[in-house]
Amino acid sequence: MKDAELNASTRMFDSKPSITLCITELDVGGAEKAFVRIAIGLKNQGWSVRVISLRDAGVMAEDLNSAGIDVVALRGHSLADVRIFWRLWSQLKRFPTDVLLTFLYQANFYGRLAGRAAGIPTIVSGIRVADRRWIVTASDQMTKCWTKHYVAVSRHVADVHAKLCRIDADRITAIYNGVDAQPAPLPQAASAKKPVGRHVILFVGRLTTQKNPLLLLNAFRGLRPELQESAEVCLAGEGPLRPQLEQRIHRWQLSDRVRLLGQVSDVPALMRDATILAVPSNWEGLPNVILEAMAVGLPVVATAIDGVPEVLEDGVTGWLTPNGDAKAFSLAISEALTQPDARRSRSDAAQVVVTERFSWDTAISEYDQLLRRLRQI
Repeated sequence: MKDAELNASTRMFDSKPSITLCITELDVGGAEKAFVRIAIGLKNQGWSVRVISLRDAGVMAEDLNSAGIDVVALRGHSLADVRIFWRLWSQLKRFPTDVLLTFLYQANFYGRLAGRAAGIPTIVSGIRVADRRWIVTASDQMTKCWTKHYVAVSRHVADVHAKLCRIDADRITAIYNGVDAQPAPLPQAASAKKPVGRHVILFVGRLTTQKNPLLLLNAFRGLRPELQESAEVCLAGEGPLRPQLEQRIHRWQLSDRVRLLGQVSDVPALMRDATILAVPSNWEGLPNVILEAMAVGLPVVATAIDGVPEVLEDGVTGWLTPNGDAKAFSLAISEALTQPDARRSRSDAAQVVVTERFSWDTAISEYDQLLRRLRQI
């Protein structure tokens, strides 16, 4: 029997299963936050956990270290940086593992290659968004034969990825993200009635084409003048679209009503001061920020893309508009700002939904059961 097969066979009967979680990077982001919660949750479920970042360790590594989880940073760059393969292969050979769980497409690609070469018996790929770019679908189709299973963040993402990459439906499972149990609710004044000052329209996310903050800026500009005067937009996040946003803010003379906050660590504090959360994304998986807003009673206006309608129902738990339609997004914002009763009723309904359906305890349990089953196949 080969050494890799012997190691795998021996580990199969250990009382404590081992898992290595691999992600492209550990900077602040929705996928990265979910990755950290899953890693810590699996450790609490009795797994021996290691984490590998293809790039730098990033700020999220601190939470993993505090939980007693080792983090290895390979300090790679782009998908074309083939040194990543050798560094990852070396780590997997030195520290054999029962399961390799990867997140984001670069980690998925190199994880399959290096995991296969290192003799990892079970390789599982995490699909976080319905990414239709050719480089993603091509790299997945090239390496899917080495993936035992896929985990998608929503049913829609699972269906789209299976179709694009020609994956059998029984090889992909949808497990929703969660939110912390019993989050502190927002003060009533913050979510339903803003008695003094301006309404605050909050955006949280990277300033990228995917998150589409430019649509929010266009929608805000389309508000009635008196409503625009009584509101402000706060964008929390950094990214390549910042210069373009700054140019438009200056050109449209919105500097007193649109604020670029940069990277913000205390998002709950921003939510406490906000009237609504705006999520104008072009594509998504299942945005953590929507679940977090729903959990604390902050009304949400979002584009109806990918997994978002699986958690947010238009007219019941929030406002949904067609993707890329700035006029429709502007009308939804206008309705949300001017109808406090609608804000209250929809945010109350959203809290019920998120409490009943989206908990981290449930998500971690589903990951644990799935990975233990795959480990035995």
